[in-house]
Amino acid sequence: MEYQGPEPADLVNVCALNSAFLDWLHVRGGTSALPVTPQIGAALAGMNRRQFERLSRTPFLLMSFREHDESQWRSLFAEQPDTDLFDALQAPDEEATRLITAGLGFLWQLSKRNPYAARLVSGASLNWCEQLAACTLVELFARAVVEYPLLEPRMIDNPDLWRKLLNGCVSAKKDVRVAARVSALQTLLTRSSTGSYRHLAAAACSMPAVAVRVAERDSR
Repeated sequence: MEYQGPEPADLVNVCALNSAFLDWLHVRGGTSALPVTPQIGAALAGMNRRQFERLSRTPFLLMSFREHDESQWRSLFAEQPDTDLFDALQAPDEEATRLITAGLGFLWQLSKRNPYAARLVSGASLNWCEQLAACTLVELFARAVVEYPLLEPRMIDNPDLWRKLLNGCVSAKKDVRVAARVSALQTLLTRSSTGSYRHLAAAACSMPAVAVRVAERDSR
């Protein structure tokens, strides 16, 4: 069976979310409040605007909502919201709140329309995507927005992936960027440290071509 990957409009949204997340990381100084290594923090701090734009075109979300933290999300999916949505949105870090609502809202609608595409841009399990889609948007925000620790760089414990992102994906050479993006995507989809990654190969079959097409439109 062939699975459909993200549509061009989905990848435009991925790029926009990545850009907003990178701006947030840069403003926070990288290492001050997030679990990033000094090397990653220094690399982010030293990037110029064009390099940030190139990195944002990575064909998956650079921000993670800890989709593979099964105990955390089991609790979030199971609990009944007992707070008003507007109270939940009044978090100490307003920009983090906006990122969480925008990112989870994007994955929620994508999971409803095409859960396999949601897997491809987040590396999440199909089961997680299906449970996300089963929530109403109000329930999702009331449960998850108050969980500020949900927001972190994707696969921050994988230095090989971040070397690809912070070197090849920001290269001035277009062919290097294309190769780095495809390689980074393959790293995301073939990671096997948890069971939720083990069934991604079939759903990922057509995605590299999509990643290449996105990269080829990038002339910067």
